[in-house]
Amino acid sequence: MAEPTETNTSFLRSPLGNALVTGAVSGLLTLVDPAKLRPSARGSLYAGAAATAGLLGWFGTAPGHATKPGKTFRAAVALGLGTLSAAGTKLGFVIDGRIHQALLRRGMENPRPLMAIGTAVITAVMALAEPPREHDAPPAPEAPDLETPERPRP
Repeated sequence: MAEPTETNTSFLRSPLGNALVTGAVSGLLTLVDPAKLRPSARGSLYAGAAATAGLLGWFGTAPGHATKPGKTFRAAVALGLGTLSAAGTKLGFVIDGRIHQALLRRGMENPRPLMAIGTAVITAVMALAEPPREHDAPPAPEAPDLETPERPRP
């Protein structure tokens, strides 16, 4: 009987692997020109971004051990984050269009691949520049107990 093989995902979990994968995905998504999408598709992207951020805001402010936020506060956070996310998505599409048009005016026949490479590089560098998350950092050395004085050994 063959033994099950384990998949080695350590590279993808490393900071470099994470940065490369994140950059590649960002670059691939940049190849899609939002100006060529139907208005209903762009509207769906705005609504999806707003709904996702709103849900994250709602569940992220759920009552915890020390806090008990009310439903009004949670709804306000969800609505605010949803609105900001939809507006940010719209602004991102506007900026994308202006970069695209500027490159076309400068004589580039198809600027999307260049934009994708630039996005991939910037995203990867930003991912590498992030400080390590708490569970990724090496464990801190144990501090000596300062409360109890050490007794001399007999």
